[in-house]
Amino acid sequence: MVTKIWDLAVSQKWLLSQPFPPSLPCVREGLHILYNVGDNYLPRVAILLWSIWKSRNALVFDNDGPKPMGTLVRAKRIWAEWKLRTSVFHPHSIHLPITPPTPKATQLIGWRSPPGGYIKLNFDGTLSSSGAAAGFVIRDWVGRFLQAGTRFLEGAPILVAEATAMRDGIQAALATGCRHLIVEGDNKVVIQAIQGQIHIPWQIQPLIRDIHNMIPPYVHCLFQHTYREGNMTADWVAKYGCDIQKTSIFSFSYPFHKDFLSILIYDYLGRTLERRAA
Repeated sequence: MVTKIWDLAVSQKWLLSQPFPPSLPCVREGLHILYNVGDNYLPRVAILLWSIWKSRNALVFDNDGPKPMGTLVRAKRIWAEWKLRTSVFHPHSIHLPITPPTPKATQLIGWRSPPGGYIKLNFDGTLSSSGAAAGFVIRDWVGRFLQAGTRFLEGAPILVAEATAMRDGIQAALATGCRHLIVEGDNKVVIQAIQGQIHIPWQIQPLIRDIHNMIPPYVHCLFQHTYREGNMTADWVAKYGCDIQKTSIFSFSYPFHKDFLSILIYDYLGRTLERRAA
């Protein structure tokens, strides 16, 4: 089925050629090669791989027979939606009524993979009508997803949810044996508190102390702030924690949900979102 799908994509001129030679040991290495050579078709290849994976799951779990054309059409539709969404953040690519320019500066914010040899942890806390939750996501320097986790914190304040997410994530990252870690979150108070730049709010003093105590001296750990546009995976995981309401850590190492997988793919492809200065 997979070969038919690639052949269809080439015959319909959606791809120029088969992206992976038969001698390639794994798909991840093929994607890495395409990324390094700056192949313009990398986003299409990645989205088609995701669509193939969806069809594989439908066959395995729902006994839904293979549909090569349907798999390709789904990839084309998602590609078109992605192009449309990105065009919103690049006004020159669409025709809009002319409006007076505003003096406000803009930034393009997105998730960035860490330097070679580093593991990157993104954490976030969230509040909902049901309560608070903490969430974290761990990826390596090529953008590969390693692990995510969440826990429900009931009536905890947002600072506690954020700091708990940081602590849980660091604990999980250290369990992988990493020696170089970048910790990133969108709550500036928590980041400045762990960096010692501000007086630590009393609600999170025990959590900040736990974090400092758990990091061994041989682990190089950097803390940095990002905006929410660069922290969307951790935000999704935290909100998922509000949905499942498990008070113990629920962790997973496979992107089982299509929405979470989509955010991972967008991050890997380098999506950026526009953020206007206040």
